[in-house]
Amino acid sequence: MSLSALQAFVSSVSADGQLRQKLHAAAGLDDVVDLASSNGHNFSKATLLKAHAASVSSAPDHQLEAINSWGDALMQAFGASDKD
Repeated sequence: MSLSALQAFVSSVSADGQLRQKLHAAAGLDDVVDLASSNGHNFSKATLLKAHAASVSSAPDHQLEAINSWGDALMQAFGASDKD
């Protein structure tokens, strides 16, 4: 349930287009945590929410306005690339 597992998952998402598509399709936190777990990255919803809140608290409004999914939110918060 660690931040390092969350960071490793974000790195995996950044490197894997199929995983990134699955993340973009996530309907909520449970889906994100389950997807991460099924890919060997175990962290809790609390870990995800705390890290996300810390990351986006200083983000400019225009970046936050562009977020349309949990996948977008996670990738924006942790700097994961949306490029293949």
